[in-house]
Amino acid sequence: MISVVLAVYNNEKFIGDAIESILNQTFTDFELIIINDGSTDGTDEVIQSFNDPRIRYVKQENKGVAGAKNAGLKLAQGDYITIHDSDDISLPNRFERMLKGLESSDIGFTHCDMLLINEKGQPFGYWQSNNIFPESMYSFFLNIGTPFNNPTILFKKEAVNGLLFDESVKVGSDTDHVLQIAREWKSYHIPEPLYLYRRHQTNVTNNKDYEVLTKHVKKHLNEEELKWITEVNWQAPEENPLFKAKLIAGVALSRRWMLDEAIYLFREAIPLINNKQERDFFEGMKGLVEKDYQRSINIFTNIPEKDHIIENYLGEALLSLKKYDEAFLHFRQALSLHPNYNEPLQNIRALGLLKGQHSIDRRVNRYK
Repeated sequence: MISVVLAVYNNEKFIGDAIESILNQTFTDFELIIINDGSTDGTDEVIQSFNDPRIRYVKQENKGVAGAKNAGLKLAQGDYITIHDSDDISLPNRFERMLKGLESSDIGFTHCDMLLINEKGQPFGYWQSNNIFPESMYSFFLNIGTPFNNPTILFKKEAVNGLLFDESVKVGSDTDHVLQIAREWKSYHIPEPLYLYRRHQTNVTNNKDYEVLTKHVKKHLNEEELKWITEVNWQAPEENPLFKAKLIAGVALSRRWMLDEAIYLFREAIPLINNKQERDFFEGMKGLVEKDYQRSINIFTNIPEKDHIIENYLGEALLSLKKYDEAFLHFRQALSLHPNYNEPLQNIRALGLLKGQHSIDRRVNRYK
């Protein structure tokens, strides 16, 4: 059985479409747990208009989106769990298709692509998802966020394992929740738009408060969390791994509009500098934050014994100046020094896409 957790607050306009899309699934063995988080509009009347024994309806005082989802998770009795947004739509075979991806014992969750729709239900974009190995998840989280379309995910219950949402995080609680699961379990991606994600003015993610928007990231910047930066050798204290990790995290966050956090990490790294090579590495990474790419290139180039990390960031500085061929050589060198280093591999992917993107699936060419 699938437990579908649907938290809703003041969404009378779209909640009916969301419920109907779930009740019309081709896979019928599910419970729909609707948590009305203190709505003051006509949401309750819309929900009450549905009469289906699979619906479990709970009304509570307003606790926020994370609190409402937690209330649903605590009630979930299924072998699988999905968190459905109250303004979105699941296509009819979504559950059936996603369950097929969970047949392997080492897969903890499946996820799919999304079609973006507006308030009127009209399509305006496509949001593609990605698979990623658990050991690379934290680095992706720092650099970009989540590689998954979070509302599309179907979890095995043992992958969730009682983990609840952090109710102090008002925006990004789902990404924080997924991060902790995805570092322990492999995922399976279905490259189909089985979920319609609605963008409109009342989306929670439209919140513009910087502290609210960044809290789910800042809680993962302590030393224990930084140990998930796997390109650093944490077993060799002489390589000063915490120093390198702070700079790597700082550069990543600076590219995600989190400059205050980047500067904080760089300042924390200064007392950890022990020699000239580490000072040069600091200055080269600082150049990336300041977008002074030529300065970074000059500094990294003059470091006599470059490890895989320096080779990668030298490549990134060159790539930022559109020196594609030179950047490619340094990404390849980084991989020759550390074959399982994910960042240069992703940079080679980005370089290729910049040169020209080609898809095996050429259906879209029919309609251009």
